[in-house]
Amino acid sequence: MKTIALTIGDINGIGPEVTLKALAQMEWREFRVAIIGPMAAVQFWQKQLRLEMALPRITDLNDWPRDKSVVVLDETSLPVTVQMGELTPEAGKIAGAALQKAMQLARENKVHAIVTAPVNKHALHLAGFRYPGQTELLAEGLGCTEFAMMLVANGFRVALVTTHLPLRQVANAISTDLILRRLRVVQMDLTARFEIDAPRIAVAGLNPHAGEGGLLGEEEQTIIAPAIRRAREEGINSEGPFSADALFGQLDKNRFDAYLAMYHDQGLIPLKMFGFGRAVNYTAGLPIIRTSPDHGTAFDIAGKGIASPTSMVEALRLAAHLLAPH
Repeated sequence: MKTIALTIGDINGIGPEVTLKALAQMEWREFRVAIIGPMAAVQFWQKQLRLEMALPRITDLNDWPRDKSVVVLDETSLPVTVQMGELTPEAGKIAGAALQKAMQLARENKVHAIVTAPVNKHALHLAGFRYPGQTELLAEGLGCTEFAMMLVANGFRVALVTTHLPLRQVANAISTDLILRRLRVVQMDLTARFEIDAPRIAVAGLNPHAGEGGLLGEEEQTIIAPAIRRAREEGINSEGPFSADALFGQLDKNRFDAYLAMYHDQGLIPLKMFGFGRAVNYTAGLPIIRTSPDHGTAFDIAGKGIASPTSMVEALRLAAHLLAPH
């Protein structure tokens, strides 16, 4: 039976809440789920949310009870303090340790997909994990140099050339080589994991009106178009560059399998308007399936019991769907 590792995320945010709520409403027959994190934190949130779930604690996947589909994998008995809505190095250490354990299990082929609950980047940094986000940490830990962040909401998929960069740095960060590398990993995963034959990928321009023939910027002509040409020479069915507002404004008419945006908000604003609350963060290019909810730790509502588990449900469902034989 295939196993999904579900990292607990920041224990002070809504990650444990949406995790427990999602697992409580899902049925697992062909897969099993291991929540990676401290049992004490899981029990705290179960009590806080009044969720009666029998979640046995194990320290080794070989000890998995036969009659349970969901367990807590906790190798440490260190004391844990949950401080709802607070930024703490302890929470960052726990979140980072869960990711490290998930990666170890993935390298050992003991888990077949990783679903990550939200983390707080500042907490990770305070704990010594100096990465822009979970994606980069996972990529390095799994020995992957070529990857792409891709948000998925039903059939709408948006991948990003640049991710968490200040807007003023984007123009200097994009290059023909980088765009081509992103197109390669997106095309590879659409074909191999999403099982789409000859996927069509639309590439957005950087500037308004895709540069207006050079009047509003030359990146489309000097960087983006050459990347598309090279991709097509390699057999990647990519088109563009398109004016982003027109491209995303006609989703109902487009027949593209994925979109490649130049920067974070260019791609994620239309994606979240289309599927907010049910979108999934998927990492293309990793040697293992990785999904995550499309939201953060939401410290402002942590502990109030009002966080929606929908995106976590969708993240788990997508991981299970990609694992299932088709």
